[in-house]
Amino acid sequence: MIAQNYVGCDISKQWLDFFDETSGRLRRIDNQADAIAAYVAGLDPSRDFVVMEATGVYDRLLRHALGKAGIAFSRHNPAHTHHYAKSATQRAKTDRLDARML
Repeated sequence: MIAQNYVGCDISKQWLDFFDETSGRLRRIDNQADAIAAYVAGLDPSRDFVVMEATGVYDRLLRHALGKAGIAFSRHNPAHTHHYAKSATQRAKTDRLDARML
């Protein structure tokens, strides 16, 4: 059995910041269809699970690419993830730290 790998994604209008739990790697890509398709092509549908905040229109391209590739994902209320980060004593607020927390 292959272990589940969580990939956190912080989403903004301009870019997506991914944190891969297994490798510990952070990666920033443009929030554009071609860059997203290339990133998603490197994910494994049997292993990877993407966690993101629900950001309305800014997560639309990613959701469609993940669905098309058969990659499981979940969207979370940004207020809930913000409160979770505060409870985990994460004081700094950056896109890359948010991706890691997710």
